[in-house]
Amino acid sequence: MTHVSKTRLGRAVAMRAVGVLPALLVACGGSGDETAVVPTGAPTAEALAEGPGAVVPPPPPIAGSLALKDQIVALERIGTVPALDRSRDISGPDFNRNGVRDDIEAWIHTRPINESQRRALMQKARDLQMTLLVDLKDKAGLDRSGDQLMASTKCAGDRFDPRSESYGYTQKIEAMTANTRERAARYAQYNAAQSGSSTTYPSGDTCEP
Repeated sequence: MTHVSKTRLGRAVAMRAVGVLPALLVACGGSGDETAVVPTGAPTAEALAEGPGAVVPPPPPIAGSLALKDQIVALERIGTVPALDRSRDISGPDFNRNGVRDDIEAWIHTRPINESQRRALMQKARDLQMTLLVDLKDKAGLDRSGDQLMASTKCAGDRFDPRSESYGYTQKIEAMTANTRERAARYAQYNAAQSGSSTTYPSGDTCEP
């Protein structure tokens, strides 16, 4: 069995979460007066559908100097980024109460993947959502959360061939989970709370039924 430091893992996960589409996903909570340069390398909906390694063409130019929130709306409209909930609520909407934010669930269901892969990504999304909700003073809860994240990471890897194909999907879900300033800050607090702890990389089938 492989022991993994949650400090190293947490830092890597946190950097990916706030590093994917940084001007679009993490800064979504900005005021309407903010402006930002739209990155030309942001993945299109078509590239995401084709999976990691797809050629990423630049998005169509957006005329004028738009406020950040207007740039995001424009990019969502042309399909460069998915339409995401940007409320100040940490958890966001989950009307069917299955533990996955509704906008992330909708995105997963649009991916060109099979049902076992879809269930694996939903498991990963649930475990990432719990990182925003777990009591940071509850060590047992933090340990469970860390173990569940490792289990869902392995599950997703086992369901995709090659395994590396799962990484693009799970990294995107991480970024969408922490898509506002409030959520990104809470995710950073979670990783700080996990600092110094470790977990064991699981063996066997870790996918939930």
